[in-house]
Amino acid sequence: MHRAFLYPLFATAVLPVAAIAQVTPAPDSSIEECRAIGSDSKRLRCYDAALDALYGVDEELQAKREEYRRDRFGLPVDDSGMQLTELEAIVTEVDEDLRSGITAIALDNGQVWQLNSTGGLRARFRPGMNVVISESGTGGYRIRIPDKSGFKGVNRIR
Repeated sequence: MHRAFLYPLFATAVLPVAAIAQVTPAPDSSIEECRAIGSDSKRLRCYDAALDALYGVDEELQAKREEYRRDRFGLPVDDSGMQLTELEAIVTEVDEDLRSGITAIALDNGQVWQLNSTGGLRARFRPGMNVVISESGTGGYRIRIPDKSGFKGVNRIR
């Protein structure tokens, strides 16, 4: 009679443990590999990729991340959240409007910058050219060509 009484108690105690063991997924090796990465930004990218592979891509989250990137106008923010003080890029297109005198420069990262009249750079921008954009001392931005002297003021338009 004692045994008959203990079986329902034992079954009730084991049942929740068995249910939890079934719900908890086995650790994914790609997630454990991410854990060993020292760089915060690389580790986060690794986790994102592993979780996307495991659960699928969250389209709403992707849209929020893209909106966040667009909102960070000017020089981009690096993966740790710090604003870059300098951006190196390659010119993909130069649009010079001779009538208005406005020149826009498209970069390989998708940004478009418009030249303004400040600065003393006399060289012309060409597609394929390496450029460096940095903050100026007055709160704006400037673009320069690494092997040339001088710079031009720029405003980011996209």
